[in-house]
Amino acid sequence: MSFRYSLIKVLEVKEYEKRNAEHIYSEAVQHFEETATKLYEILRRKEELIKKSEKDLITGLSVHYIQQREKTISYLEKEIEKLQILTDKSRRNMADKEKYLFTKAIDVKKYEKMKELEKKKYEDNVKVTEQAFLDEISVQQYVRK
Repeated sequence: MSFRYSLIKVLEVKEYEKRNAEHIYSEAVQHFEETATKLYEILRRKEELIKKSEKDLITGLSVHYIQQREKTISYLEKEIEKLQILTDKSRRNMADKEKYLFTKAIDVKKYEKMKELEKKKYEDNVKVTEQAFLDEISVQQYVRK
């Protein structure tokens, strides 16, 4: 007779939930990285545009060109605000998914630990039973002599 864990189905369900949580967390991380990258690119673009404007102001520009740059910078600032909100929301979502994954990982560890303890108890019981059987055989051989 071999060891059979009584809560194997529960452990399997918990492992499935953990894998599902890992998948959801990786999607949240990917979404956060995408929004953060967009934010970085727009911030970089705005910075480059401001530097170029400062350089061009020294050499001289038309008023129309300066107005056009200011409109572009204003547009970029609005986009930066939107992306900062999205990035913060994505970061919070990612943190929530990480907490959920952490709780699922703990659940799996608990059931694995319970399985280990139950297996050890089973093995100890088998050893005791075997030892009792061997003792009985020894007594019977001694009595026959």
